[in-house]
Amino acid sequence: MTGHLPKLLIVEDDISLNRMMSEALQGQGYRVNSATSGLQGLKLVREWQPDILLLDMMLPNFNGLELLRQTTPEYRGIVLMITASDRPQLEEQAFDLGVHDYIQKPLRPHILFAKLKALIRLAQGQTNELTTSEFYQVQNLKLDPASRQFFIDDEAVVLTDAEFAIAEYLMARPGVVLARSDIVAALRGIEYDGLDRAIDMRISSLRKKMDDSVPPYKYIKTVRSRGYMLADV
Repeated sequence: MTGHLPKLLIVEDDISLNRMMSEALQGQGYRVNSATSGLQGLKLVREWQPDILLLDMMLPNFNGLELLRQTTPEYRGIVLMITASDRPQLEEQAFDLGVHDYIQKPLRPHILFAKLKALIRLAQGQTNELTTSEFYQVQNLKLDPASRQFFIDDEAVVLTDAEFAIAEYLMARPGVVLARSDIVAALRGIEYDGLDRAIDMRISSLRKKMDDSVPPYKYIKTVRSRGYMLADV
């Protein structure tokens, strides 16, 4: 994404909201294209290859999740999902399909801008304290930041960019209880508002890929009222 203005595709069927976001994001320096249906959005993802996909959950033709299913794993850009839903099951499905973050309706432009900037920093590998060339090894887990590979018992496990970022942050600090607010600040560069479930959903999807989704957890421990800890023994 370096060296050019980021290409951002908005897929939103609310025409007035779509237009408002297009104008606002163009004002922030993005090259913006837009679609108002799942079918039109799918066509533009494949033909235009945006750096960032700003994707509504509910769309005509088929919803945002189906659009992601039809573009995964070919599409490697940033995905920010827009939703009015508060159903955790939908959020979990979305993270499993590679969504990097959520933004709730009604949209607040300053939050949208902040999330996009933070996700771009994350994609460019500029997150706080995570630039290192050494291996991390905890229990039977191994993570190589340089090659962006994650292993369990020397067997490679494929992670999304968001899952890898959390795994790297935890493995750099084994045995340390990490507050959700600290994880959010490190990985997204924005203040935790106490309501954001993105970190919890990412931890859940990461646990599934580690085959450790049922308590008591072997790897990522939940510390009640405090946050998470990667067990080092």
